[in-house]
Amino acid sequence: MFRKVSFFTLLAAILGVLGIGVFQARGQDVVFGQFYANPLYLNPALAGNANGPRLTSNFRNQWPALNASFLTYSLGFDQYLPALRSGIGIHILTDQIGSEAYRSTQASLIYAFNLRLTQQISLRTGFQYTFLSKSLNFNKLIFPEQINSITGIGPRPPGSTLPFGSDGLKSVSISDLSAGLILFSDKFFVGGSIHHLTEPNQAFYLDSKVPLSMRISGHAGVNINLTPQYNDFENWVLSPNILYIQQGPARQINLGTYLSRGALAAGAWYRVNDALILTAGFQKGKMRLGYGYEITTSTLRAVGTGGSHEVSLGFIFENPEPVETIRYEQIRCPQF
Repeated sequence: MFRKVSFFTLLAAILGVLGIGVFQARGQDVVFGQFYANPLYLNPALAGNANGPRLTSNFRNQWPALNASFLTYSLGFDQYLPALRSGIGIHILTDQIGSEAYRSTQASLIYAFNLRLTQQISLRTGFQYTFLSKSLNFNKLIFPEQINSITGIGPRPPGSTLPFGSDGLKSVSISDLSAGLILFSDKFFVGGSIHHLTEPNQAFYLDSKVPLSMRISGHAGVNINLTPQYNDFENWVLSPNILYIQQGPARQINLGTYLSRGALAAGAWYRVNDALILTAGFQKGKMRLGYGYEITTSTLRAVGTGGSHEVSLGFIFENPEPVETIRYEQIRCPQF
């Protein structure tokens, strides 16, 4: 998992982002446990992949027992345009670490095009432009000289100065490009994406270079109807899946499966050498609600992280055009 960090590792990463010291640090992205409940974040090729306009929102609280405030908020909207055989989307994400000491906010515009290869198989490609802003507030950090073994945490000593001046606040803004594709039919899907194609410099100091490493993802799954019925809504469907993510030196393999019937779905994933992920969700009308909990299985469990919690809420609205006029295939990937 990308955030498996000790205090000193976190300190090294912060110093690396600042562009000071001797650390060779590269930024890493948050990873959601409900992968498909946040489709625009997983793969830009999934833009427009619904029967109608779709609104998605996600909240992640990672390691709450550590009181480290790893909080992530995500909001997305996408729509399919039948006349252009294309999907468009917008995605906004805010990541907060350490009582707002470090914050990252990004806004993305996404375009995807659907190409039908055969009667059963289609290919969808997606492109994404992102504007990203990061800020660091030294007023929210606690330094060693503020810690007293008897009295606890005290104020900053008189005469101490902050690295960024009197307000101790520094920010940086960058532009970013990403791309993805997915090959799919009614029975399977296999896709991949590359985020941060240009590896933009995210250092706070202009004379330093701290690249935002490419995030390379690959994902695939199959849909197995366990009880074929005339009405697909009544089928029990088993969906084994695999997801691989690499960003810089960090790598993860996620293996899991979903079981769904009608409005209900449940899933279990294993992030190799890191965590067990359990998900559940249901759909009522236009609304989809999901919850995910991650149980730490790595050596980090010894410190009592409290796991990670995720909540997803989505709405899929009726398509403004009659169904018979929509000439595209929906990717049958999981929804939670």
